[in-house]
Amino acid sequence: MFISCDGRMANCGDLPAVRRALTRVWRCRAHSTNAGVETNTICAKFPNAQRVERVGFTLIELLVVIAIIAILAGLLLPALARAKEAGRTAACKNNLRQFSIAAATYTLDNKGRLPWFLTWLYTKPGALTTGVIYPYLGATSVYMCPTDKLQLASKTRRPGAAPTQPPFGNNNHPRDYSYAINCGLCHVSDPSQFTAPSRTLLFMEADLARNDYSGQVGPAFASHALATRHGNHGHLMMSDMHLETLTSQAATKAERSKTFWFPTSDTRGQGGMQFGQNLPDP
Repeated sequence: MFISCDGRMANCGDLPAVRRALTRVWRCRAHSTNAGVETNTICAKFPNAQRVERVGFTLIELLVVIAIIAILAGLLLPALARAKEAGRTAACKNNLRQFSIAAATYTLDNKGRLPWFLTWLYTKPGALTTGVIYPYLGATSVYMCPTDKLQLASKTRRPGAAPTQPPFGNNNHPRDYSYAINCGLCHVSDPSQFTAPSRTLLFMEADLARNDYSGQVGPAFASHALATRHGNHGHLMMSDMHLETLTSQAATKAERSKTFWFPTSDTRGQGGMQFGQNLPDP
């Protein structure tokens, strides 16, 4: 037997009665201190009553809590991944905008001409800081899309990436950049002479091989190289310095145009090679 704070008695072998008595004890603790009776008085002779008071979680309750946490994680983690990718997408766009500003500033120092396609990325293979555009950027981190950096680190390569060795350039160094210049600008680099600069490519967020250090895309090679790594979208910087975001399907349609690759009606490439025979006008 034990005595609750209100003087009632209960048999320790009668568990329902013990629970009811304990309930009265806790009520007494909260609401009264009657007649000098200590409100937490439980006879020390009956430890079974105290064990009833310390009842914890059951296994079923614990499993339910774990299941709820797992469901919430399943709902929140994809949203968190999308938010992170949105941040990386914004950083990639910002990189291309910095390239456009650097290229425009370069023209002011070079008689209105854009950077040449063979020297814009490097003059010493494997060293971005030797490229003619680097002094106008001032940081090698701008050359790399954050999502592309993750893919390179994970050693994954999207299907359909550009060839590993274009006609000009080299594939002897690991790629540490994400953007490529349009090699169709090789014979005309003054934007004032462009027929439709808003439709002619300058820089592309390219899906190039890991060892492609050419820094180029063009109508004869790497002609379907837009990297659609941002939710099936990729980024382009056009010759009038405006940014475009295209899906893979829209990029394929644009890449079938002479105007997309060539700033004038002259479709010859380096050394007089003809590159635009099979490309229709838009």
